[in-house]
Amino acid sequence: MTTTKAIANAWTDRVLPDIFYEDPEPVDDHLQQYTALFRISKLLMERYGDLPDVFASGGGFVFYDRTNGNRRVDPDFYMAFEVDESEILRNLPNFWIWEIGKPPDFVLEVASKSTAQNDLGAKRALYERIGVQEYWRCDSTGGEFYGQALAGERLVE
Repeated sequence: MTTTKAIANAWTDRVLPDIFYEDPEPVDDHLQQYTALFRISKLLMERYGDLPDVFASGGGFVFYDRTNGNRRVDPDFYMAFEVDESEILRNLPNFWIWEIGKPPDFVLEVASKSTAQNDLGAKRALYERIGVQEYWRCDSTGGEFYGQALAGERLVE
């Protein structure tokens, strides 16, 4: 038996078979990230937002396993370059790697007490595994959570 569930999307509703979605638990200190995330995403959107082939989002999931919808990650902000404009409009705010044809090129995480260890460990490893080209971390405390205020890594090879 095939089970389906509608996935809310900004422009369309999707029905994908055999995928079960569980809502992640919200973190208590998410507002700690808000000011830095707002400023950085605003700057990036001012620079890249008018380009028709840039997929940028700070509110959706990146789905990386077509067979299991719970295998997704929620970056604070991400961008993909050279994406077909119709795919951007059809997919926002979520990013299905198999539909877009590639992972995001850039991911940004903003530190908070509850997310820092995950950002430095499991998320870093996941972004590397799925092929994110640049992974940046911003710590608005000056380095209390990440050890430095700003760090970026580029995937090579």
